[in-house]
Amino acid sequence: MKQETGPRRVLIEKHKKFSESALWRLQREYFDQAGIDAWVNQVPFYITSNPFIATCYAKLVIAFIRDWIKKNPDAKNHPFYILELGTGSGRFSFFMLKILQELLQGLGLEEIQLVYIMSDFTKNNIKYWEDHPALKPYLEKGLVDFAIYDMESDRSITLFKKNIQLNTETLVNPLTVFANYIFDTVSHDSFAIREGKLYELLISLSTDDTNMKNNRPINMEKINTDYHINEIHGSYYHDPHLDAILETYKNTLKETSFLFPVGTFRAIKYLKKLAHDKLFIISTDKGYSTLETLDHLGHPSISFHGSFSMMVNFHAIAEYFKTSGGGACLQTTRKGIKTSVFSSGFDLKDMPETYMTIQERVEGYSPGDYFILHRRISDSFQECNLDTLASHMQMALWDPHIYLKLTNRINAILGESDKETIDFMAANMKNLAANYYYMPKSECILFEIGVFFHAIKNYQQALDYYKQAMPYVGEQFGLYYNMALCLHHSDAQEEALIYFKKALELDKESKETEEWITFIEKKLSEQKT
Repeated sequence: MKQETGPRRVLIEKHKKFSESALWRLQREYFDQAGIDAWVNQVPFYITSNPFIATCYAKLVIAFIRDWIKKNPDAKNHPFYILELGTGSGRFSFFMLKILQELLQGLGLEEIQLVYIMSDFTKNNIKYWEDHPALKPYLEKGLVDFAIYDMESDRSITLFKKNIQLNTETLVNPLTVFANYIFDTVSHDSFAIREGKLYELLISLSTDDTNMKNNRPINMEKINTDYHINEIHGSYYHDPHLDAILETYKNTLKETSFLFPVGTFRAIKYLKKLAHDKLFIISTDKGYSTLETLDHLGHPSISFHGSFSMMVNFHAIAEYFKTSGGGACLQTTRKGIKTSVFSSGFDLKDMPETYMTIQERVEGYSPGDYFILHRRISDSFQECNLDTLASHMQMALWDPHIYLKLTNRINAILGESDKETIDFMAANMKNLAANYYYMPKSECILFEIGVFFHAIKNYQQALDYYKQAMPYVGEQFGLYYNMALCLHHSDAQEEALIYFKKALELDKESKETEEWITFIEKKLSEQKT
């Protein structure tokens, strides 16, 4: 009798320094090959790509610029560059550009020169941004540009459109940097503290042979990780700032494992060099911000989601800035994502408007707090009345992503809702439409706005949004059918007939469509006689 054998275990690597693991190469290959598709139901990004967080950042940036110009009047004669690291889908960038432009105009600051730089290490995403209709108005105004920037290297950063290289000559003012869900995906080292001794954690990777193709893993989620500890004696990095942080951890932490964001440190050092040591960084990510939360942790956990991510050691990043001529404001410990602000070359407490905005938008009602409340509504929206959902949309600054989750409930209760709330929502549909950023394989908010107006019998408005949706949804039975109904109710019978016939071509089994065609043809015939 032949014995059946299961999958064979394959050792991918053994006892590697964590920052030199094959995981980081696999991560880069994933994003390079997937391009924009990485953000289509794979890599989570909504939590740091919504109008609320963009508003928090935009107000911080404007406050910082105003503070800087007060201290340095000549600064208004030079551009303020904003570099977004690991831009990805571009949705956060779109919200930032929109809100920054509104703030500059509303506050009478149009003379300030802003250049927003969307960056990534792969060209695949840049092609998507260049062609995106929502970004074109900002491209035409010169407000946005694109760049290749690899945080793991020190290669120069050149703007695609302006053909300007970021260096000590172009960066007269401090460089503002946004780092959302990016510090958790670049290389880390891993360490452990045991009985007052410091160890490095060396990683081993393995998987089943069924998960291997061309000598590489097919699915990162099926990779197993194991750790081996190796005691450290003396200086580990031969960098006084980084080694001092490790020494503090060795003397303070009791029994734990922790990550050390070496890829982030490398990027910060390089950007400081480009910008005369003047940086203003805002970052939101999952992570640890205090010594207490770094203690009593197990070996590092890796979250796989198409790519993978890890918890960010914000405390170590803050210590690095503090010991190298800068400062940090870390959100106090609470559940969920953390927002942190870092500075180099100046003290945040010497920037009064900036510091007060940090207290309001980071330490106060933060992006993390907003997301927790949003999740609570999302879990119970089927129980909510329209006034509650309208208030939630107002809090979310008319975010299309959220409305798409609520649309079925909203349409179901419109008939039983009060006129004031319906009118309030109708008046804000233009804001919802203005926040639309197209993503592949996603629902179209313009179509859903059309459905809203259709439901409240505002047929002309519904038609307008249905027509705006056509380039995004293409030939679709529901679109043509709904347009035909609106045209019929607007007494445009001949045009209604055209769209009913288009709908029938797409669904030849639709009896309702056939009946409408017969009804309208008869009506038109009677009108002629």
